[in-house]
Amino acid sequence: MKTPILLLLALYCTATSLAFADGPQATNDKHGPAGIAVDEPLVSARSKLIKQGWKPTRIYISESYEYSGVERELAARNFLELDTCSIDSSRCILFYSKKGACLRIDTIGEQLKDITVTRWTDECPDASPEPNKDDTS
Repeated sequence: MKTPILLLLALYCTATSLAFADGPQATNDKHGPAGIAVDEPLVSARSKLIKQGWKPTRIYISESYEYSGVERELAARNFLELDTCSIDSSRCILFYSKKGACLRIDTIGEQLKDITVTRWTDECPDASPEPNKDDTS
């Protein structure tokens, strides 16, 4: 009788630890806002978000900001919602807003065709804590 109870307890503990092994993304479903998913190409995820009413949150208003590396490629293709990209691992952070809500998208990749979504959170950028003023829809 003790064996089935111990087995069930072991399975429960294993399942619980696996459920939380993914860190922050574990709090999200497999699909995020607008149906975006981990490992989805950024271009596809961005298109879905915009179609569902999410607006890119422009981070750098001034023309004096100098983009480098992956940032330069994304900015050249009008991904102006770009906050920053790391130099060593090509991880980037982009922000969107919709009806007063904020969305942070984290990505990885060095060229636009290879950049994929790694996670998302309900987070506003530090640079502009309020959603876009024209975001009233």
